[in-house]
Amino acid sequence: MNGKLSQSRSVTGRPSTSRGAVLQSGFDDLYTAVYAVLDDAKSRHDLVKLYKGSHTSPDPHPVVTDVGSFFYRERQGLFGYACHQAGNHHSPTLADLDVFDAAYQPRISVRAVYELLYPQLARPGESAVEVLRYVAGRRHRLGAYRGGSSGFDEEARAFAAAHFTSVGVPCGPDRVAVFCGGAKGAFMAFCAAIMCRRRHDDLHHLGGLLLTPAGYYQSLRLIPPVFGGTIHVTPELTGTAVSEWLAATADHPRRCVYVPLVNNADGAVLTRERAHDIAGVMLEHNAIHPGRPVYVLADDVYALSWLDPHQPGLPIGAVTGTDLGEPALGPMSDWTLSVATPSKTFALPTSRVAFATTTSPALAAAVAHYRTVLSQGRVPQASELTAAAAICLTPTSWINDWNVEYRSALQAVSLALHQINTRLGHQAVWADPIEGGWYLPLRVSPTLLPSAASSVDAFAALLHYGGADPDSGIALLPGELFGHRDYNGGFLLRGTLAAGDRELHRFVSRLTQAATLYSGPAGPDITVRALRQARTVADLDAILASTRY
Repeated sequence: MNGKLSQSRSVTGRPSTSRGAVLQSGFDDLYTAVYAVLDDAKSRHDLVKLYKGSHTSPDPHPVVTDVGSFFYRERQGLFGYACHQAGNHHSPTLADLDVFDAAYQPRISVRAVYELLYPQLARPGESAVEVLRYVAGRRHRLGAYRGGSSGFDEEARAFAAAHFTSVGVPCGPDRVAVFCGGAKGAFMAFCAAIMCRRRHDDLHHLGGLLLTPAGYYQSLRLIPPVFGGTIHVTPELTGTAVSEWLAATADHPRRCVYVPLVNNADGAVLTRERAHDIAGVMLEHNAIHPGRPVYVLADDVYALSWLDPHQPGLPIGAVTGTDLGEPALGPMSDWTLSVATPSKTFALPTSRVAFATTTSPALAAAVAHYRTVLSQGRVPQASELTAAAAICLTPTSWINDWNVEYRSALQAVSLALHQINTRLGHQAVWADPIEGGWYLPLRVSPTLLPSAASSVDAFAALLHYGGADPDSGIALLPGELFGHRDYNGGFLLRGTLAAGDRELHRFVSRLTQAATLYSGPAGPDITVRALRQARTVADLDAILASTRY
């Protein structure tokens, strides 16, 4: 080597030493590679961007931003806001909460939330009105460190508890943990709790197995490896799939299952029937093997985002043995960390706050420890309170109206895809049916891209079909990023319906153009050129060959 370190090119274009280096400066995992290819395409094209997970609404409901404004102006919390909006600027009363509920129609009654909070805060002999006056009148000091999450986090925890209860998950204010970093903060603490063991100052990463359905939250793939764990993917998460996995991994002591309320790739909703099937297997297993329990990470961030109003989802943490006809099995909440955020249904991703709950004292203690270790517990008061406001004060009518918008967008896009296929004379592109959320599972026929071998290739083909034309390119995310590796139903690209009418019209126009080009005589050459461009950024073939989940 003549005294020089050999170098290899990373997916980001920076040199990284192949061995012997203290730091790794380049990364060749699938997540990094996909976003590097995407960034390269952004530099070449004015892309139609359908890869993001944001809600269509540019802002949450006005009551949420009003809460934030009130907090910074008055330094008071949600009960102070409710009493102020009721017209009482002096001595708060319980009637103020009723006035607010009647005037603003929040999804969760503020009076009902207070009924949860009062027993937690009241001192012996202290009346409900006295406690309300304290809670509504106290002021947050932004320059002061305090205990708990924000110091006055009882309010936010009470609102979060009311939300969990409203969707069937048993919860009280004392069972809520608040995380900064959004859902990922809670997911990391959960995985650490399952996969790590601490003894004095030694922290051992023992690893663990996380079973997920294809279509898991894409960033989840980054988390278990941090703690020495790995992910196992099943095409569909059912009771049978969980049972077979438990049998196949019986020798492993640290196992958990990721159960999304809405699938992040195909929009499948966790129906009551499927939730009961999964819960039955889990509860029976844990009853038989109390020393080797399996825990559940419940991703409930899309709660209430139902495209079919007659097919609502059921959070896994809401299921009990009684529901299954076996009361002795107990509740799933004893084995589940349920996670909610304001970022999806309630259109407040910028709060970066998550609320989590479990009825398991052991799981709660472990998650709380790693919440502190990972610095996920010091949540800014404004973020915490506006997050709680978004989840609870947003009117149900606002949520339902947006669900109607997404249903209409799905119908319009589905019709446009049908028209593309009619024009081409063959089934080139189509969308799988979806039940919840707002993601668009776009399928691309392998016959349209005969030299493509994966959804990653289809991803590259839609980015670069226009060659040097800057007004071309469609940005979606490849199915492999969510654990999809079966191409029998076509290549899977995840898009979104939450892009607005203008962007969806641009999407249809460009998809028509791309499908027409790829169906024409120059199609094979265009495909080769597009795939070659993506491979100048990352060695996609080697990365896909090494991808386990």
